[in-house]
Amino acid sequence: MPLNDIPSIPIKSKDKYAHFVFYFVLVLSWFFSFKETSLGIKIKVLCFAILYGIIIEVFQEVFTVKREADILDVVANSFGAVIAYLIFPFLKNNFLRKE
Repeated sequence: MPLNDIPSIPIKSKDKYAHFVFYFVLVLSWFFSFKETSLGIKIKVLCFAILYGIIIEVFQEVFTVKREADILDVVANSFGAVIAYLIFPFLKNNFLRKE
């Protein structure tokens, strides 16, 4: 089947959902990689993820020709990271076995 014949799903701003999901997964993965997750570690991870998203957008604007920075990408990245930060305690307490 030719790829051109596959119907697309009309989702407005679908790349923003991808940004949200990528940063949500990034931050959760990072949290779960630490044996102990103190508030200080979680804040550092959150800040680093948000800063990384901002830097990537700036680099797109400065160093590429066909891409440009988008503040809504930064918002979606940051929102994904913050939601992961907020949901992590629930996931850690309810889905990890306590040994």
